[in-house]
Amino acid sequence: LKLDTLAGAINGDILVHIHCYRADEMTTMLDLADEFGFKIAAFHHGVEAYKVADRLAEEGVCGALWADWWGFKMEAFDGIQENIAIVDRPAGSCAIVHSDSAEGIQRLNQEAAKVMAHAGLAGMDIAPERAIRWLTANAAKSLGVLEQTGTLEAGKMADVVLWNGNPFSVYAKAEQVYIDGARMFDRNDPARQPKADFMLGQGGVTGGVR
Repeated sequence: LKLDTLAGAINGDILVHIHCYRADEMTTMLDLADEFGFKIAAFHHGVEAYKVADRLAEEGVCGALWADWWGFKMEAFDGIQENIAIVDRPAGSCAIVHSDSAEGIQRLNQEAAKVMAHAGLAGMDIAPERAIRWLTANAAKSLGVLEQTGTLEAGKMADVVLWNGNPFSVYAKAEQVYIDGARMFDRNDPARQPKADFMLGQGGVTGGVR
């Protein structure tokens, strides 16, 4: 029984996601995957993923990466702000913008915008239509659910946000939010404007904290 999880990973029943930072860690794990016949779905954090971008693309491994975190400990020292953009360049690539920050996870569209801005400064122009895949289709692919979600197609499950402008702009506001097909938020409909937890305790706000 203690080997069930390992067997699931080896047999491809469990997707392998690996937390790492450095290029040598990633290449070591890729070599182990080749030797023992298992598939790595994604590397997380991977501040040096840009050094092995071609190999990640060739082997169909996603990089779930920060937009610009680097240098906060030794293994993160060699990170660059163009990391995601470089990982996204080769054919067959699978770059994902992620964050394990409770604050950053709420603004992944703006995290992606930072990547686009830094890429532009380095001469890599990235179209919004491509960058949106960092938050949608590529994430679904890494989790093995791309056939069910991740893109707007008939028959797929989707939570949808309608913006009043470019979602990669800090000035863009969400106009409507649909979750499981239900309109849960509408900027023009007070009945569909859930209040944040910190607002519930403010004067004049309907509801209470218990």
